[in-house]
Amino acid sequence: MSRHLSVGRGARIAVAAVVSAALTAGCSAGGSDGSSGGGGGSDTLTVNTSFVIKNIDPAMEYEATGALTVNALYDTLVTFEGSDVGEPVGELAESFEASDDATTFTFKLHEDATFSDGTPVTAEDVVFSLNRLKNLKGSPSVIVAGMSFEATDESTVVVTSDEPNPNVPTILAMPSTGIVNSKVAKENGATDAEDAAKTDSATQYLDQNPAGSGPYVLESFDPSSQVVLKANPEYWGEAPEFSRVVISNMDVQNQKLTVSKATSATVALDLSGSSLEGLPESLQQSGAQDTYYFLTLHQDPAVDEVTSNLDFVRALRASIDYAGVAKLFGENAQPAAGVVPPAFPGALEEADAQVQDLDAAADFLDDAGLDQPKVSLMYPSITYRGVDLGTIAAKIQGDAKKAGIEIELNPQPIAAFLDAQSGGKVAMRFSPQSLNYPVAASLVNNLAPGQSTAATTGWTPERATPEAIAAGEDVLGTLDPEAQVTALQEWQRVLNEDSPYIPLAYNAGTVVATPDLTGAEYSPAGWQLDVAAVGKK
Repeated sequence: MSRHLSVGRGARIAVAAVVSAALTAGCSAGGSDGSSGGGGGSDTLTVNTSFVIKNIDPAMEYEATGALTVNALYDTLVTFEGSDVGEPVGELAESFEASDDATTFTFKLHEDATFSDGTPVTAEDVVFSLNRLKNLKGSPSVIVAGMSFEATDESTVVVTSDEPNPNVPTILAMPSTGIVNSKVAKENGATDAEDAAKTDSATQYLDQNPAGSGPYVLESFDPSSQVVLKANPEYWGEAPEFSRVVISNMDVQNQKLTVSKATSATVALDLSGSSLEGLPESLQQSGAQDTYYFLTLHQDPAVDEVTSNLDFVRALRASIDYAGVAKLFGENAQPAAGVVPPAFPGALEEADAQVQDLDAAADFLDDAGLDQPKVSLMYPSITYRGVDLGTIAAKIQGDAKKAGIEIELNPQPIAAFLDAQSGGKVAMRFSPQSLNYPVAASLVNNLAPGQSTAATTGWTPERATPEAIAAGEDVLGTLDPEAQVTALQEWQRVLNEDSPYIPLAYNAGTVVATPDLTGAEYSPAGWQLDVAAVGKK
């Protein structure tokens, strides 16, 4: 098999030099009037969202706002255009070839690609960036597990996968694989060595001084309130139409009010369900049902004897009113049937959605040998995609109580929640979850016994049923797309019986934009909106 990428940003170099001269005119934060609502004739694009961000080091970013920002600051080997995540297109890579057995991928870099300081992007930079991502062992590192990277000359990178994996190009489109200027990064504490998780100290520097080759550079970064980007005057590709992008932390009600009143160049990222009602008809909307919300229950008895009891998991699963939970997310949501959202091949049918069965819950509690069990539920105290996660947690608490299960709610700030989640000692937690990359089989690499999310849940192969292990192996062992869809559906049915996961509902991500904009498309690739692709009519 030999596959070549379609033309990406490199083909648009010719206009870059001409346009970049017009990009240096500065604007005040927010719209042209200094607000977060845009303004007529502004060169500033305002993106309002409820912040979910910890840092903007590409090898460490894992949250929605972080992916949005990193995607604008750093180029990757390949990317996706608009809402189409079916086929990666070239970004830094001019072309690639895959071996017949889908284990070796050869990427040829654009010779004209440069970092924001004007130095060329080389194959050594690519290898350094990907090895650093792998060896930092942060949350996004899992996507390159089992891969190795080699520069065969200044413009050629060979990626080798331990196992056949036709999805390698898709993985290398994710923002966490953004290519860092290795010279600058090393001078400020970065390393790609195997002990990088203990010795790398560059994240704090990169949070204030990104070293990428993307269409934007950083003007300011405040993880609590605002990220400001300005066009990269040295950008090697097609310059973005907006010279400045202001990403503002804003609650849903104010996002709705602001985008409704804005006259131009304003986007809201967190309106969904009922919050979409009553918007002016002139506004544009783009979205996809790509996120699921789920409970995870720790399987190590040393962490929690109740949650590690599989019959307790089954009892809690049977106690939940899934239709009622989905209703809280609004009209674009639906009860979850499994962990694969409807936006991706492999999702179960809507008719397969689980239903509340309090009699079954009582039977499972008897099987578990538990009477009036009490557990704690940790969740991030945020509004995500227009929904206060506290309202969902309270609904779960109320449903469980009907089955005789007492749940103590434990909301945490997002940073504290992520730290606790990584620590792997949380008895029960609730959170939204998107795919690490837009291929449903990636969930197996994340959720199967012993994998990253499973590890933070204490779900080891020794604690899993043989059926759960075998169903995951069937998915990964099947490269034919149609057969893999069937395997994914069977895997989810097994998870619904034997796993520590309880998927609750699916919800859609939506981009709402003022009518003067072009290219304001929601992407299920993880970055939600490619701000460099947004233009003016």
